[in-house]
Amino acid sequence: VVEDMIPDETLTASETSLEKEKNKSTIVRLLEADIRRPLLLSQPEPTDSISLTQSEPITEENLSSFDSTGMFYFTPPRPIEEAVLHMEWLRERRLAFRRQNTIKKDKSQSAQQQESVRPSHPVHFQDHVIVCLHADKSSPTIGLRNFVMPLRASSFHRHELPTIIFVTDLDYIKNEWDMISTFPDIYILNGSPSNPYNLQLICIQDCRQCVIISTLDRENQDTYLVDKSSVLCTLNIRQIEMKSAGFVSIMNLTGQNSFDINTDQTMALLQNRIRTLTTLTIDSNVQYVEQGDTDEVELEFFLTTPFASGSAFADSVLDCILSCAYYNDNAVNLLRNILTGGVDLQLEEILAEGGGFTRCEAVDILKKRNRARVAILEIRELIPDIDLRSSPVTFNVLFCEVIQRFHMIVMGIYRLLDILVRNDPTVDANKITGGHKRIVICYPPYNYHIDPSDMVYVMQQSRPYNDQYSRQTSATTTQFR
Repeated sequence: VVEDMIPDETLTASETSLEKEKNKSTIVRLLEADIRRPLLLSQPEPTDSISLTQSEPITEENLSSFDSTGMFYFTPPRPIEEAVLHMEWLRERRLAFRRQNTIKKDKSQSAQQQESVRPSHPVHFQDHVIVCLHADKSSPTIGLRNFVMPLRASSFHRHELPTIIFVTDLDYIKNEWDMISTFPDIYILNGSPSNPYNLQLICIQDCRQCVIISTLDRENQDTYLVDKSSVLCTLNIRQIEMKSAGFVSIMNLTGQNSFDINTDQTMALLQNRIRTLTTLTIDSNVQYVEQGDTDEVELEFFLTTPFASGSAFADSVLDCILSCAYYNDNAVNLLRNILTGGVDLQLEEILAEGGGFTRCEAVDILKKRNRARVAILEIRELIPDIDLRSSPVTFNVLFCEVIQRFHMIVMGIYRLLDILVRNDPTVDANKITGGHKRIVICYPPYNYHIDPSDMVYVMQQSRPYNDQYSRQTSATTTQFR
């Protein structure tokens, strides 16, 4: 247990530096989007300073917003019909957006159209999570509640929760709806995730992350066809990605004059990627997930670029986690904290009995919101003067300064691939495609040099309970278990 106080002047100085750096940040923006808070395994984007300073307004939160364990957000169980997105309303919204950008209408006509269509659910989504779930009525359940739980953990503020949209067969998801009906902001699009039009209706270009899962083809004898549905869906998304690149303007990309940008930066920005995570059954099929990575077919799955960059996940990873948990008890608690959003005895009983969540009734239960969570931060949020230091910042310097100043534990580095190649003379840079990708470097050597463009994974203490209810300005005790 680590206990200490966080100095106010340290956070104030850091906040001032963050504002200066934020104005210099380069953000890729689509016409309809402003992606701000990516998931841990998403492509690189400047993160919000909310992780260090609670400066944004917090949404009203009360007891009815949480479950009986205090570990997750809660909403009264709702019928599945209320979660289904209506295709007609989504199509109308898409057509209206196109007309708005091509034809100038008078205000009375626009207001009349808005009154005629009153959808009962959102028709435009941004910074959301899309789950492309290939399944049919006869497919076995896969436990979607385990996927949703960490995305609805109470350690986050309400405005930090992304909307979740499942694109799948409605008859399939009915089997698991009772387990996820008490989580807020979950919607279902009844249709095939292999249809690009369905994905465009829910604004896939603006999503925070698109997860591709398949329960089909598992019994196929041909190993190349076992992951057919997942791979084809990923390739379809890449086609959407290429078409949407034409809608991106230089001013939207950088907010600067195009003459002030060199060619390399512009090319990197124009590679505007939709963040995908493809699950695979056979490791070797990872070569089909990302074009340009076919030369990695002889490498182990853990050494491939798609895995290191967070765009592919295989069943064999679970075997590795199981082995790690067998030899290290502490690894179990860490993984449970990350994968399920927290560790709690009452929660364990509910999950073991297969029961559902109920509404919170005791205020003291909400103290459980103050627990550790994983976050990703820019290096300049942690070391604002990294460019001005005479000596290079190494991993041990970063680790010690972060734990002393912010009481966070550094878990790894999220580095641009081209930066990694540039510092390694043994690698042929001409064979590396997609240098704009980032890969995860978990616990590098103590003397490993940190680059100013790096992002950092940290384990930090979350305090939404104190911020919302007690409104204390003084620092609170930080505890890691």
